[in-house]
Amino acid sequence: MVLIFTGDGKGKTSSAAGIALRAWGQGKRVLFISFLKGSNITGEYKAIKSLNDPDFQVYTFGRQCPYPGAECCPGKQECIIRADNVSEQDYAQVRLGLNRVQSEMEAGWDLIIMDEIINVFNLFQSYRKEILEILDQRDINSDLILTGRSSPPELNSRADLVSEIIALKHPYQSGMMAKRGIDY
Repeated sequence: MVLIFTGDGKGKTSSAAGIALRAWGQGKRVLFISFLKGSNITGEYKAIKSLNDPDFQVYTFGRQCPYPGAECCPGKQECIIRADNVSEQDYAQVRLGLNRVQSEMEAGWDLIIMDEIINVFNLFQSYRKEILEILDQRDINSDLILTGRSSPPELNSRADLVSEIIALKHPYQSGMMAKRGIDY
């Protein structure tokens, strides 16, 4: 199956991580690849790495947080990639991530998660065709999960399940910053 978790609400990566943990607990081989996120801050990266299991692997391809010990971001959110601040280094990181996905597609993973790949699809137009080819040429024995905001019809039409997570209320609206263990 191909599953998509999209929308402007919180919980897309958390949903994917929950399914990853469930699949691994059932003896499945799980590969979790995060795009647009660095490895030095996200809880899911730290948790999966600490398991130290070759059947549950995680890789990240994004900017590193320049404030790794700080609560939330005391800077100017330099590690968040948006349409107005995409750099050549970001393109290079996406390329490395897509190369990793392609090299792992034949490795017998039961579940492959491409966290934030929808945002890659939307921000990095030059990689769209390649992302669609990955979906179209995937091993039918592997389930895929894609996450990110604003999933377009080209991705949704290739999915078996599309869940939209809608923000009805969020602490950011009242000025609360991201919370370690809840948001990252």
